[in-house]
Amino acid sequence: MYRASLILLLILTVFATGSVVVALPLPLTGRVITLKELIPLTSSQKEFKITDGKDRGKKVPLTLQPNPTDEKRWTLTFGDYGRIFLLRGPGGALVMERMDLFNSKSYIVYEPALKILLPGEANSAGSLQRETDYKMYRADTGRLKRAGRVTHLVKRVSHSQFNTPAGPLNGYYVEIEHKMDMEYYSQLLLTVGLGCRLDEGLVYGAAHYKLSKLGGIFTETKTAAAALAQR
Repeated sequence: MYRASLILLLILTVFATGSVVVALPLPLTGRVITLKELIPLTSSQKEFKITDGKDRGKKVPLTLQPNPTDEKRWTLTFGDYGRIFLLRGPGGALVMERMDLFNSKSYIVYEPALKILLPGEANSAGSLQRETDYKMYRADTGRLKRAGRVTHLVKRVSHSQFNTPAGPLNGYYVEIEHKMDMEYYSQLLLTVGLGCRLDEGLVYGAAHYKLSKLGGIFTETKTAAAALAQR
């Protein structure tokens, strides 16, 4: 579950060094950047290269496509790793409803759906931290596997340059923390960085996860990154 979750949350999650991918800070532009500009919901397919992690060097398609019966709902699929179900909410907010984890044959439902906003957006007054409940089910039987609480925090957005296999790309780096509380005093903390270009969407992703069990007696950490392979 945990490696698959890390991959998907890099798409909001992506895995990834044939070449090193880094995010370099650039001078701030002074303008307010909206999530709608950074992750536009338009049909697209890109090829990413995993640059750090278990499948390093592998090329993976990232596909965004609409629901044929509902233009507000979209799916974001990362190769044979998994899929996220998205909804464009009022004011351009992005809402994550469900996450399919292909490798672990599971899916996660957020109840209520997880609404994501960026610093400075008109409708994001107050804290950018969001909390909701989640339930994980077996994909084959629909049986409940576990349930818990999610805390999602968008920390900051910075103007950056990304050195990718497709060459250097200027864009914006979104820093996110995604914490999942589980049974037996366990917790999964995902620290995610997403690189996006205005009106183009994702071009880079990096993540670090820390799994703590039994109140921190046992811990496990992993890192991952992926970037646009070609333009």
